[in-house]
Amino acid sequence: MHRTLLLLLFVLPMSLLAQDNYHTYLTTLFGDDFGLPQGQWVFYDNESQIYQNAIGYGGNFSVQNATDQVFARQQRCFIGSAGNNPWDAGWTISNKSSIQAGDKMMAVFFIRSVNGPGEVNFFAENNTTFAKEVYLNLPLTEEWQRYIVSFESMASYAVNTCNWGFHMGNVAQTIEIGGFTAINYQNEADLSDLPSEINNEFYGGYEADAPWRAEADARIDQFRKADFNLVVRNTAGELVENEAVELKMLRHRFDFGSAILASRIANNPDYNVIYENKITNLDGNGRGFNTVVFENDLKWDGWEQEWFVTKPELQTAVSWLKENNLKIRGHNLVWPGTPYMPDDIPQNYSNISYLQQRINGRLEEVMLYPGVGPEIHDWDVLNEITVNQDLANAFAASPDYETGRELYIEIFEKARELDPDVGLWLNDYVTLSLNTAPGNAEYDRLKQFTGELVNSTAPIDGLGFQGHIGGIPNSIYDVLATLDDFYDSFGLKAKITEFDLPSFVDEELAGNYLRDFMTAIYSHESMDGFLFWSFWDGQTYMNAGTNLYRLDWSETPCHAAFTDLLFNQWWTEESLVTNTMGAATVRGFKGTYEVSYECNGTTVRDTINLAEAMDYEIVCDNILTDVEELPQPARLKVFPNPARGFLKIERGSGSSAQIRLLDAIGRVVFQTQTTDRELVLEVEDYQGVYVLEVRMEDEVFVEKVVME
Repeated sequence: MHRTLLLLLFVLPMSLLAQDNYHTYLTTLFGDDFGLPQGQWVFYDNESQIYQNAIGYGGNFSVQNATDQVFARQQRCFIGSAGNNPWDAGWTISNKSSIQAGDKMMAVFFIRSVNGPGEVNFFAENNTTFAKEVYLNLPLTEEWQRYIVSFESMASYAVNTCNWGFHMGNVAQTIEIGGFTAINYQNEADLSDLPSEINNEFYGGYEADAPWRAEADARIDQFRKADFNLVVRNTAGELVENEAVELKMLRHRFDFGSAILASRIANNPDYNVIYENKITNLDGNGRGFNTVVFENDLKWDGWEQEWFVTKPELQTAVSWLKENNLKIRGHNLVWPGTPYMPDDIPQNYSNISYLQQRINGRLEEVMLYPGVGPEIHDWDVLNEITVNQDLANAFAASPDYETGRELYIEIFEKARELDPDVGLWLNDYVTLSLNTAPGNAEYDRLKQFTGELVNSTAPIDGLGFQGHIGGIPNSIYDVLATLDDFYDSFGLKAKITEFDLPSFVDEELAGNYLRDFMTAIYSHESMDGFLFWSFWDGQTYMNAGTNLYRLDWSETPCHAAFTDLLFNQWWTEESLVTNTMGAATVRGFKGTYEVSYECNGTTVRDTINLAEAMDYEIVCDNILTDVEELPQPARLKVFPNPARGFLKIERGSGSSAQIRLLDAIGRVVFQTQTTDRELVLEVEDYQGVYVLEVRMEDEVFVEKVVME
């Protein structure tokens, strides 16, 4: 009995260590400087127990004494080689007190690399499902850096069910961690009261005089602009001096857009009139996105189960988008991971013929569905194939397939057979979203799989880079290097398909980074599109304040940056005046323009597409030079353009009008006289480029129309 009592007396102090100096220092710091309550330690209240209970894997780990720091102990982590995934090496500890959904959490730690730069991913996650509460990619230097990461827990956790720590398998490296701990303030503090220190404002290339900026401006002028060369003659063929013509941009050639919900537009079940309006009117002057992608409605499960809208409701949404001259991106045809396909697919992994039948049926149904599939401009044919390999692995078990990825070629070929004109894309996240680079297994695997498609008979048109940027924004130099690498390797055009920033990036920084990121993207030769994954805080829970609009529809710094670039910095409106040679030239951003002038007392408007250097000649004896007095073009609207089957004309008055359709060599193929304000022309018998001419009293409207 005496020996047992002595043993207990010896053990008790080891398990009931008093709060150490470091944790006392933090309590004082956050109480005095931020007015925060005591809070509850998530792990332990002393460094020794935290390091004793933490687990390191995929490398060699040792605890050392720290010198000249506010913490007394530090964890050294030696990772000898990069893993196939960041999580192949790491250091982690689980919660020792329970956490409730809505609790306000704060992690504190110091970290640095040894002998050169390093990179880790900080996380807090469910240790069974791996659902993330927070996930930050941290570039490290040899200097100690303090991090304070505050967030609101989305889920509840019993003791030992939430892991906190670092994934370290990104590269071979040596990492030192000090002062790692976490505090749960429960509901005793608001999230806005908690400090945040994640050192994310100094991303690569943030400096106002960073050298990439001038280089990007030069590339934008080279790749995104074209010369409009105007010549004016009279009917005698003589060049006319000092004549004025207005050139007004209507829309960008480059795709600028966002993911949207079909349920929120066109009077569908979750209709939101403000949401609908913002899609086409971001700046208050009727200028908005020119491209959208449905977030979930076209995904395999979402399509078959009609998650948010019925198929007729989706048709209604598509019709509204086409009427408003918006291109539609299809997301996605096949997402080959078990969680992202209908349940019967994984249940029949051993039945290759069944899988082939289901895949072909999926493509045929959605791509040919009237009023939906044929209206898609380009498709994400495959989504995230680098990580999601379940379907390929199932086919690899068949003797008719070697790797199983031959299936991907078949899917591309089937999609091209169903629609010869639609764009066919591969979409993935493992580069920009994970901030990876060559040498990372996932990055290299994406290049390998892309190369297999490019070097096969697969009709692949482009690459989608998702662009879910982390709390530590990617270096602009790294973004450009990734685009260079893929373009040099495969020569494919590319889009940013799912851009967003998390709430760990404050609003001002988000606006600055969006401006820089978009400038870099717009300058790159391979790029032809940029799409947000969300533009309103009411559509997402993960990135409040870093979209274009807050929950109450007030505009964010991101809105200011985005609209300034699109409709100011990258927008062309010019009043041209001819010189002594009857000529004028402007270098404008590529896109659709209205050319307007008044000839012999009649207002003439023409719609042109400036895609490359263009010569434009006007023959007229009397051009009005006071272009500011020209009537506004809103009096007449023609859509859709390109047209399939029908062309709709809306006029602002019921005056008599002559409607004529002319072919490429000037022959009148259709004409009518009408007083109707709305007119629908059946054009299914016409294909190619035509000129629509509408003569109304003293005004003539001219527009090129593409019939498909």
